[in-house]
Amino acid sequence: MKTKSILAVAVLAAIVIGCPRVWSQETVAAQPKAQQSISPEQAFTLMAGEAEKGNGGAMLTLGTMYERGLGTPRNYTKAMEWYRRAAEAGLAEGYYNLGVCYEIGMGTTGDMQRAFENFERAAELKLPQGLYKLAALYFSGTGTAKNEPWGVELLGRAAAAGHPGAANDLGVIAFEGRYGQAKDDAKAFEWFSKSAELGNGEAMKNLAVFYRDGIGRPADPQQELKWYALGRLAGYPAAALNPAIDKVRELLSEEQIQAVEAEVQAFQERQQQLQAAQAAAPAQ
Repeated sequence: MKTKSILAVAVLAAIVIGCPRVWSQETVAAQPKAQQSISPEQAFTLMAGEAEKGNGGAMLTLGTMYERGLGTPRNYTKAMEWYRRAAEAGLAEGYYNLGVCYEIGMGTTGDMQRAFENFERAAELKLPQGLYKLAALYFSGTGTAKNEPWGVELLGRAAAAGHPGAANDLGVIAFEGRYGQAKDDAKAFEWFSKSAELGNGEAMKNLAVFYRDGIGRPADPQQELKWYALGRLAGYPAAALNPAIDKVRELLSEEQIQAVEAEVQAFQERQQQLQAAQAAAPAQ
């Protein structure tokens, strides 16, 4: 069936080397102001002072600055140490970043059991990235015994916490009937829709395919075009989507295309408003 090959995504069990680190909300909220008013070197001095006073968000930021060489020479050993101290201060992001250090051998020798332990702690503290990473480890049996049903459960928790990738993966699982789950096109559509609303380009492409092939609903070229266009804007490779976009546009009138463009613009505006609200939330 051609749809299955189009919907296929990277194997969930794969461990993403060099996965992104995460910052605390406090640090993210403060970052733009600091970037606009002081130099990286001054920011480093400020963060170092705050970290030494026991500020967990500053500890996390200091680790990132050492890792990236921002305002100070790059030093992976010190980056890991500050991630550790952030974890000891109770920050879920600290545990997650420390897990990444053990996973990829940054500032230490690679150790997947310790990586698992730190990702597990981040997950226990309900960090979406921690839940998502832990699910991958249970699917692959890396650093722990393989447990696919528990991996699916963790994906559900991550998706409920707002992780776009987890929602998309759950859509793939439902569509393909993987990991002992029943094949369910309606559930797959729901998960892809949730992931797309969270900005996931892969899920947007998957929705377009559902509307193209009429999976669980009548085919709808306008919705197909909408989600292809949004997927491209969200970063899904344009080279993979452009031929499909050109093909579906040929089926639509100019008036229909304009209606789709209006929907795309409205979706983007909603996303921008949501992001602005989320960025402002920590300061309230």
